[in-house]
Amino acid sequence: MSKRVAVLQLSRLLGKEEFYRWLSLDEGSEPDELSGEQMARLQLLVDERLEELVRGLAAEVVASDDVTDVVSGVAYLEDRLTFFSELLTEDQREKVRDGFASFSSRWR
Repeated sequence: MSKRVAVLQLSRLLGKEEFYRWLSLDEGSEPDELSGEQMARLQLLVDERLEELVRGLAAEVVASDDVTDVVSGVAYLEDRLTFFSELLTEDQREKVRDGFASFSSRWR
C-alpha cells in the first residue's frame, strides 16, 4: 500500500478534523507525501492523541474476524504498526503496544 493510504488511515484514527488542522492541509486533501514540517507536526499530533490511536486500533482488532484471541490480536496490531512504520516513531509504536497490552489484558 502507498504512503498516501497510510496517511488517510492514520488521519481517520487520530480524528480527521484535528489531523487536517495540525498539518495545515485542506480538509479532504489526500497528500502523496508529507513535508518534513508536516511529519514533525504529525509526530506531535500522535503524541497528543495517542490514547485515541490506541482506542481506534483496539476497535479495529475487536472488529476483525481474523482475531480470535490475544495472540491473534497482537499479531493484527503488529501488522498495523508495520503499515504505519513510516509515520510513527519507534517510541510511539512502543507506547501503542503498551496501551494495547493494557486493553487486551481484560480479555484474559
